[in-house]
Amino acid sequence: MNTPIPPARSDVTMRAGLLTAPRVLDPQARLAVPRPGPGELLVRVLASGICGSDLAAYRGTHPYKVAPIVLGHEFCGTVTEIGGELGADDGEFALGDLVCSAAFSPCDTCVECRRGAPHLCTDRRNLSHEGWQGSFAEYVLLRRNMTHRLPPGTDPVAGALVEPLSIGLHAVRLAGPGAGRSVAVLGSGTIGLSCLLAARRLGFGPAVCVDAGPAKARLAEAAGAAGYVDARTGSPSPAEVAELVCGRLGGERAETVFVSAGYPGVLDQAVAALRPGGTIVVVSYFDAPVPADLNALVGREARVLFSSLSVPDDFRRVISWLADGTLDPLPLVTHHFPLDDVEEAMSVLDSPAPPAAHTAPTGKVMLRIGGAA
Repeated sequence: MNTPIPPARSDVTMRAGLLTAPRVLDPQARLAVPRPGPGELLVRVLASGICGSDLAAYRGTHPYKVAPIVLGHEFCGTVTEIGGELGADDGEFALGDLVCSAAFSPCDTCVECRRGAPHLCTDRRNLSHEGWQGSFAEYVLLRRNMTHRLPPGTDPVAGALVEPLSIGLHAVRLAGPGAGRSVAVLGSGTIGLSCLLAARRLGFGPAVCVDAGPAKARLAEAAGAAGYVDARTGSPSPAEVAELVCGRLGGERAETVFVSAGYPGVLDQAVAALRPGGTIVVVSYFDAPVPADLNALVGREARVLFSSLSVPDDFRRVISWLADGTLDPLPLVTHHFPLDDVEEAMSVLDSPAPPAAHTAPTGKVMLRIGGAA
């Protein structure tokens, strides 16, 4: 069973961007610095990305992340305190280590944890839930079983991207060996582009990204897409999207389709863009039940998989790619803000500019917090 979060210090405070109500962030909030207990680490946050789930909580639509709470789970920081009796070095982590983290701590005892699937833990604890404050703050409390050491000198922004990159990698690994298989990615946000980066790194073939508006084309191209389809132009039907995808892939439908957006009709587009016998991996969450044309899936003998979060080995592999220089995620980041401007940072995602040819794209929005400038 997961133990409760230990009490915070009452005499030491930190700055935090506190969500006090839907669409109300207090960038000047001062909260008590958490006190690490056995099996826990106190981490000074350097950079923290804003995730789609943070945006949902900000809007008041997230199922369990509700105000008052500090959001944020995509981050990089340095270990400043180690809980328990081992002091400055517990054999796994040491003071000053650069680390990133999963968004949750598994219980380590349930059936799913014991079979090596901690991402499916039935008793996991999540950041930004039940009083466990997230990373839009100067410090965040972590448990060892969710924390990963980064190589010294890793760019803190790249370190903060490891968590979403691990989710993309997990989805791609579920799809099976790359072996040149063509790809369509429906949704060119951070998770979709993380799928693209992982697919390219694992030997998949040419990839086409689909999203709404031409501005996202620049992000897709920077991540290595061979083509881009604007699904907003003329509200194209699934057949029209499939035709455009085929045009970008040399006349063939995609062998693998990653669904990383929840806009209406995205599953119909995925089926239409998939070649017979291909694989669809759904890595997006949806705001409401989604209808699906099961006859079309049967007719294509489609293999449909669903991907949730990631496992420690996904983190280790992404970190190794950062260390050897074979993965550069920094082009995914388009905006940087200090913690004091967390309201403005969130508004960039909450009210994006209308898509136009001259509009700069909005990709990952990053908070620079503890000396990560």
